[in-house]
Amino acid sequence: MKLGFLTVCLGNMPLEEKAKWAAENGFQTLEVACWPVDNDRDYSSSDIDVDNLTEKEAERIKAFFKQYGLTISSLAYYDNNLHNDPQKRAFINNHFKKCVDAAVMLDTTMVGTFVGRNIEKTIQDNFDEYEDVFGKLVQYAEDRGIKVIIENCPMEGWQKPGVPGTISFTPE
Repeated sequence: MKLGFLTVCLGNMPLEEKAKWAAENGFQTLEVACWPVDNDRDYSSSDIDVDNLTEKEAERIKAFFKQYGLTISSLAYYDNNLHNDPQKRAFINNHFKKCVDAAVMLDTTMVGTFVGRNIEKTIQDNFDEYEDVFGKLVQYAEDRGIKVIIENCPMEGWQKPGVPGTISFTPE
């Protein structure tokens, strides 16, 4: 087992500085945040700009992780993949795919994401959408040798007061 953390917690510090700090403080791995550079989400970070990641930049990132004795446990993009707005959903799903492509370039094997929920539908009705959306997303990742990690935080009140913001949570 390796001890690590999600890079969001260190805010806007450059990724290389986060890696250096992690190594100096006994961590062995990092889950690297890959939200879009332009976003208004709380608790997000854009440590790797997957929209513009080049092989050269991927090699630079891998080199400083190696220099600090760290690994990338996974890339992270936790947003609502079942968003009720079709344009927002398409953007989120496509950004997830860019994270998968970046994971391949960075030689890591996992991308973490959030299932979410179409707030206009019941939990049960969301499962049909989940099957369609995640069937395609997981297949995209699997075709590239990447495993998908699912966050199970209920995000109650995220979209509507008193209502879970995702279908992937453990009921209390």
